[in-house]
Amino acid sequence: MQLTKEQFMEWKEHPVTKEVFNEVDMLIKALTKQLTEGQTINYDAASTHGLTNRVVGQLDGLKQLLNISYEDAEDLDVEKDNIIE
Repeated sequence: MQLTKEQFMEWKEHPVTKEVFNEVDMLIKALTKQLTEGQTINYDAASTHGLTNRVVGQLDGLKQLLNISYEDAEDLDVEKDNIIE
């Protein structure tokens, strides 16, 4: 089943979807606070590197989720036609 643009927009405007996106936004703020307060700094460089990379990866994934958008197959065909090779 392929989602129509109308179905996607209905989902995006649904109160439950908005609440989930709000929770994701709050998580992004909490993770950002962890970074800015130095909570990923650990006893050695390797641990700090690992903890920081984990939080940065989580932030990247969550931000991608918040930026989800609808791409119609026809829209993609138009974009392909406009690519200069």
